[in-house]
Amino acid sequence: MPVQSIVSPVKPRIDEKRVEKELVKSVIQMKTKDLNVYYGEKHAVKDVNICFYEKTVTAFIGPSGCGKSTVLRCLNRMNDTIPGAKVTGEIWIEDVDVNDPSIHPINLRRHVGMVFQKPNPFAKSIYDNMTLAPRLYGASKQEQEQLVEDSLKKVGLWDEVKDRLKESALDLSGGQQQRLCIARAIAMKPKILLLDEPTSALDPVSTAKIEELVRELKKEFTIIIVTHNMQQAARISDYTAYFYMGNLIEWNRTEKLFTTPEKKQTEDYLSGRFG
Repeated sequence: MPVQSIVSPVKPRIDEKRVEKELVKSVIQMKTKDLNVYYGEKHAVKDVNICFYEKTVTAFIGPSGCGKSTVLRCLNRMNDTIPGAKVTGEIWIEDVDVNDPSIHPINLRRHVGMVFQKPNPFAKSIYDNMTLAPRLYGASKQEQEQLVEDSLKKVGLWDEVKDRLKESALDLSGGQQQRLCIARAIAMKPKILLLDEPTSALDPVSTAKIEELVRELKKEFTIIIVTHNMQQAARISDYTAYFYMGNLIEWNRTEKLFTTPEKKQTEDYLSGRFG
């Protein structure tokens, strides 16, 4: 059976000519070179080389434990917080190697924001969730208020919470909490936004809102998303990377990877014969 028919249920609906035109203008904003990650004796990620293009969405897919979240966490040095973890290789944002000892992780995370699998708002008001980081970096009261409104509007949450800003963020629904966490991340105006399975704990309606939000946010940000949902990757990403056992098996334009994968391992995973 041809691969096209095997994976047709998740074939992305993409205007090929429009995508080609957009990506011709794309530049590499981030890339890895021979990226390896060790957890003690375990070699979790092996020689990953991948590029991320400006203002595109790249999806990481693959079975559980394949290394996709580990790679994602490397990109803003979240693995620095894990005892026994060691990262080798290079990760470049434009002309800066983020693994250089002179780069402080906190400063890096201003430019590479991250949203986690489960919504994690602080046990504070909606307003305080949005302004905590900007306050630490010296934003004025007027700047904070503008950031709150602008960021909440970008995630489609402003009209829902503008009269509740002093209420606890924990009173929001799960989907609202996740959009708040995304708004909190983009309030720092990062260049790159990392999303680690941001919809896995959400209902279908909230998931659809997050997916639409990702499509809108890529107009301003480079987005890298880990997902277990192949249909989701097909719907929202420009590029897809398939990982297995710590190896990057294949990385390509999403519609090409889903319809005509170059590697049999990728074909087997997409067709459901494996994974």
